[in-house]
Amino acid sequence: MSSDLSSSRFLIVGGGSGGHISPGLAVAEVITRTGGECLFLCSKRTIDATMLNGAGASFEPLPAQPFGTRPAALARCLLGMRRSSRRIREILNESRYSGVLALGGFVAAGVLPGLLSARSRGTLDGPIVLLNLDRIPGKANRTVAKRADLVVSAVDTVKAGFASQITGLPIRAKALASRSPEECRKELGLDPKQPTLFITGASQGASSLNRLMLRLLESGGLTDGDTSYQVIHLTGTGEAESLAQAYEQFGIDAFVRPFMDEIGLAWGAASITVSRAGANSVGEIQANAVPTIFLPYPHHHDRHQFHNAEPLVEAGGALLIEDQDDLTTASAVGRELKSLLHDDSRLEAMKSALAAQATPGAADAVAALLGIKAP
Repeated sequence: MSSDLSSSRFLIVGGGSGGHISPGLAVAEVITRTGGECLFLCSKRTIDATMLNGAGASFEPLPAQPFGTRPAALARCLLGMRRSSRRIREILNESRYSGVLALGGFVAAGVLPGLLSARSRGTLDGPIVLLNLDRIPGKANRTVAKRADLVVSAVDTVKAGFASQITGLPIRAKALASRSPEECRKELGLDPKQPTLFITGASQGASSLNRLMLRLLESGGLTDGDTSYQVIHLTGTGEAESLAQAYEQFGIDAFVRPFMDEIGLAWGAASITVSRAGANSVGEIQANAVPTIFLPYPHHHDRHQFHNAEPLVEAGGALLIEDQDDLTTASAVGRELKSLLHDDSRLEAMKSALAAQATPGAADAVAALLGIKAP
C-alpha cells in the first residue's frame, strides 16, 4: 500500500531502553521528512522521555511492565497490559492512524491486545509491522510476531525463518558521526590529535564497565603509565563524578557524562570503543565503523548479546571478551587495549571490515513497509 502523505499518522511502539527508542526515532525521521506524523507509545522509564524529548517527538508513556514468573511481577505485567490496552483504545478512538511500527520488548507486547481490539472495532487502519532488533528474538517479540501483519528483522536471526525480510538497523541522525574525528574531539573539548577510547554501557550505562576502568586505572593495567590517549566515558546515572575524578587523578583527559543524546559525536571521536553488545550499540558501531572490544552482558539466559556481536567479530571489525570476574576481565581488556590503541594499521583494517557491513538505507526500508517512500 502507499499512504497519503498529507494525512499519514503512525504509532511507534517500544521503549524501556535507549536501544528500543533509537531505531524508532530513525524511522520517525523518514516519516516526518515526507510530511507524516508519529506518536510514540513508550514506557514510563526516564530514558524514554529523555530521548524522546531530546528529539522533539510526540509520545505518551504507558504503564506496560516486563513479564515475570513470580506472582507479584506477573500481576504487575497483567495489570499494566490491561491499562495500556484501555489507553490505546482511547487513543485510536480519538485519532486515526495509518499503521503501527512495533519495536519489540515489553511495551510492544503490553500494547498488542489493545491494538488487536481496536482493529476488531474498526479504529485501527493499516498494518502492524514488527521490527525485531536482536539475533535471538525475545519472548515478547515471539508473542507479537504471532499477531503482527508483517515481521521483519534488523539482523539475521540465529534460527532462520523468524522474519520475512532483513532490513538492517535504522540509525537516527544524532547517532551518526557527521564530522571528522578531529572535529568531533574538539567539539567535546578533547585534543583533536590524540587517540581516543570510548567506554559505553549504552543508554543506561554498565556498572561493571565502570568498575573495569577503575581497576585498569588503579592497577596501571591499561597502558603502564602511558597517558598519550584520552577517554570518552558514558557511565549511566550516579557514577560520572567518581569516574571523572579518577581520570583526573591518573592524568588522563576525559569527557565523562551519565548519558549523551548526540552520541554520534562520541562515535566520530573514537579510535576504539569498549561496549556492551545490545542490538542498538552493535548497529551504531557498525554504522560508524568504530573498532570495538565487546563485553556482552553475561547474565541473559539466551546470551543474545554474544550472538549480536558475532557477525562483527567474524568480519574482523571487533573482538569479544567474556565479562567474568573483575580481575580476569580487566586483565584481558587491558591486554587488548595496549595492543590496539596505537596500532593504526590494525585499527584501519577493523574500520574497513565494519564499513563493509553497514546498511545505511535501513530506516528508509522500514518506513517503506509502512507505505512511506523516502524523498
